[in-house]
Amino acid sequence: MPRPLLVFAAAAAVGDHRAARRALRAARARRVPRRAAEETALMLVLYAGFPPALEAMRLIAEDWPGRARRTREGGPLRWRRRGEALCRRVYGPVYQRLIAHARRLHPDLAAWMVEQGYGRVLSRPGLAARDRELAAVSVLAALTWERQLVSHLLGARRMGARSAAVRAALRAGVAGATPRARASAARAWA
Repeated sequence: MPRPLLVFAAAAAVGDHRAARRALRAARARRVPRRAAEETALMLVLYAGFPPALEAMRLIAEDWPGRARRTREGGPLRWRRRGEALCRRVYGPVYQRLIAHARRLHPDLAAWMVEQGYGRVLSRPGLAARDRELAAVSVLAALTWERQLVSHLLGARRMGARSAAVRAALRAGVAGATPRARASAARAWA
């Protein structure tokens, strides 16, 4: 995944609009497809919430000529099938434990994670699963979500990302982060 999109994701997640805008401009200069930036921004709903996703889309709309197009992504049954397939790939041998744990926390949370998170958002076309995992690493590192960061560090490797790419995503996430975020990312990497 191009470094500018990793920086864009992390900066948008923490509300650093100036850094996010610079990263978007760098992505355009490298001829990254606008759709990849849009998909990166949409992913923020999962890891940072709607406000950062909305602000990231606003920056794209202001700084990048073009227009977002609605996708035909199916419905809940299709999202569940796609979500289960992708979630199994990302979590590998711990998938069953993850689902059981999420169900114990709340059954709806487990269903939303698979259907909405993995099926509706992360399985969309426009960005490879490996690149989505790298973006997740960047955002989670910036936001100090250590447990989830560990899961997505491993998930990025399972999706075929090389160690150097995973390290680069981690560094992009903590580049403008707080000392607490840097310490959390270091623990997750270890």
